[in-house]
Amino acid sequence: MVVFIGAKMTSRGWISLDRVKQKAQAQVPAPVVWPPALAPEGDGLCHTVKLNLAQVDKAQEEGIDIDQQRRCITRAAMAEHEMAKVRHAAAGKQHESQRGEQARIEQVVEQQIASGEITLQNLMQARAGKATRIATALLPAAHMPVRSMPEPPSLLFVPMSYQSGDLKLKAFVTPDPGDGRKQPLMVWLTGGDTNSLDDFWSEGPAANDQSASAFRKAGMAMLFPTLRGGNDNPGQREYFWGEVQDVAAAILQAAQLPYVDPARIYLGGHSTGATLALLTATAGLPVQGVFAFGPVDEISGYGWPVKWELISPDERRLRSPMHWLHAIKSPTWIIEGSKSPGNINSLDNMCAARKSNQLHCVSVQGGDHFSVLQPLTRKLAGQLVMGLPVQLKRDEQL
Repeated sequence: MVVFIGAKMTSRGWISLDRVKQKAQAQVPAPVVWPPALAPEGDGLCHTVKLNLAQVDKAQEEGIDIDQQRRCITRAAMAEHEMAKVRHAAAGKQHESQRGEQARIEQVVEQQIASGEITLQNLMQARAGKATRIATALLPAAHMPVRSMPEPPSLLFVPMSYQSGDLKLKAFVTPDPGDGRKQPLMVWLTGGDTNSLDDFWSEGPAANDQSASAFRKAGMAMLFPTLRGGNDNPGQREYFWGEVQDVAAAILQAAQLPYVDPARIYLGGHSTGATLALLTATAGLPVQGVFAFGPVDEISGYGWPVKWELISPDERRLRSPMHWLHAIKSPTWIIEGSKSPGNINSLDNMCAARKSNQLHCVSVQGGDHFSVLQPLTRKLAGQLVMGLPVQLKRDEQL
């Protein structure tokens, strides 16, 4: 009895399910037959037989006129529709051809810009006639107390003055070894407060040695400039505006030292110093090479005491290396560790941007913003002092 009742209930369940399926299927519209069947050849008006309502809707979607009385697609309407399809296909091919030609032109232009055959404005040309309005956007923390100049051991560095516009600024340079030989020179811009110097000569630990001492230990002369508003220098910090002029002026002054080889002057820097070095490279300053360790592509990412919203987008753009990489004339390397902390995203962005053929990107696998410094400066110092071509891979191993 139990089995029978269960079977009966199951049978009723099947019957009910079949009815639901049949009802659902009945509600599903039949697929549209398209294109419609053709009318007899002797029909002078209609191209198709009489359309059902679904076919009428489809014809209207296709933009084909319907004869309202006979509810068919007329021969004239079909001929016009076919001609429209031909015109549309021809226009599509022409558009595709034009896009291809435009892409080829853009590719050629990019290659010519990268190679220097087409010259765009460099940074200083773009800044010509413009003055910074940074003073109107500074927060109270920007007005730093005066810091006295550091006093490095005289066997390592001696003071050097240089003139940048109306400002008389200070730097520290390797003393004359007195051997009558001319040395290659590395101009180094420190990270953090790039305008000022404190103890820049002491080596740090291997994981964070920001001294760049590898260059002087290899036998190169070194120059560490202080910039406007830094330490007890005159002037106001301009956050990558007037500082570009300061770096260029310091390099030109150092090139006149009797023990410096003016044909072998290099520029390098770390972090904010790297960003400034990269900007100086985009200004067209002729140096033998530039080594930027961990710069940023856009300077508004720095946590400086500046209300950037009060500075025009154009002026911010004139401070950011990303927009001027095409103007680099000297061999330049952007170097950053692949690990955090660091500015690896900035490296990737700049490497993907329009840039000069002279710009090279180096992602140091296993390194970070700080640990790349000591091993890579040692490697570079050995190559530069021997007059060898710089050999750094796109994916350098730490």
